[in-house]
Amino acid sequence: MNAAPARTAILGLILSVPPLGCDSPAPKADTKTDAKAKTDAKAKTDAKAKTDATAKAVDAKAPDDAKAPADTKTATPAKRAPKQGALPPEGMTPEEMKKFAVESGDPTGGEFTLAQAFEGDPALADKAGGTLTASFDTTMGAFDCVLYEDEVPLTVANFVGLARGVRPTYEKKTDAWVTKKFFDGNIFHRVIKDFMIQTGDDTNSGRGNPGYVIVDEFGKGLKHDSAGILSMANREKPNTGSTQFFVTVKATKHLDGKHAVFGKCADAKVPIEISKVKVDHRAGDRPYEQVKINSVTISRKASTKKKGK
Repeated sequence: MNAAPARTAILGLILSVPPLGCDSPAPKADTKTDAKAKTDAKAKTDAKAKTDATAKAVDAKAPDDAKAPADTKTATPAKRAPKQGALPPEGMTPEEMKKFAVESGDPTGGEFTLAQAFEGDPALADKAGGTLTASFDTTMGAFDCVLYEDEVPLTVANFVGLARGVRPTYEKKTDAWVTKKFFDGNIFHRVIKDFMIQTGDDTNSGRGNPGYVIVDEFGKGLKHDSAGILSMANREKPNTGSTQFFVTVKATKHLDGKHAVFGKCADAKVPIEISKVKVDHRAGDRPYEQVKINSVTISRKASTKKKGK
C-alpha cells in the first residue's frame, strides 16, 4: 500500500473538524432556530417548574396523610368507674380509698366524722353531758358500752352514724344509698362460746355489703384484754371493716393490731350469756334460735366510766 496518499487523506480529515471552544457569532441563518429552541426550552422549563410545584404541593400534604393511620387507631378505653356500692380493691392507701368511695357513689365521699354522726342532736356533741354511750336492747337483755370517741373518732363516728341512721349504706335490692337505724333488727349471726358474739349485718347472713369500708384505727392502749370489748369485724385484711362488730366474752389478745377496738361494755353479763346459746357449727356458728338486737341508742351518760381512762 502507498503511504503518501494515506497521509494526505488523514490530513484532510483533521482540517475538516471545527475547532473546540470557537467564540465566533452564530450564523444569522440560525436566529429563528435559536429562538424556537429558546421558546421550547422555556416551555420545558415552565412545564418542569409546574410539575415540581405540583410535586411539592403533594409532598406538603404528606405529613397530614402520614397522620391518618394514627387517627384510625382504636383509642385506649377510659378506665371504667366502679359500680355503685362496690368495695375497693385491697391494698389501697386511705387517700385512694376516699377517691374510690367517691367513684362508687358513697354520699359521704369516703369520710364520715363525729360532727356528721351527731347531726340533729346537739346534746351528743356536748361532752359536758357525759360519756358517749351505746345502749343495746336485745332479746336476751340490755347492756351499755362506752365509746372511745377521743381515741378512735372515725370508727366511733361510723358506729354512731349507723346506729342513729345518718350514715348512708348501699342497698343492693334498690340499687340506692339509704339511711336507717342500721343495727335495729340485726341478729347475732356468729356466736362462739368463750370467745365473742358478732353482729352488724342487716342481711343477717354475715356476708352483707354496705357499699363501703373504713380505715383501721388502732388507738393507743386499746386492747382486747377482757370481756366486753367492742371491736370491728373485718375480712381478715387491713382496712376492710364497715358495719359488722363483735363483743368479746374474755380476753382475746391475739386480735390486737388486727381488729380495731372502739369501746367497752362495763358489764358483760349479757354478752357472756348470749355466747352460751346453742349454735350450728356447720352454719358458721349461727345460733339455732335467733338472738336479736331490738335497738341501739346513742346518748351521753354522766355515770358511765371508762375503765383505765
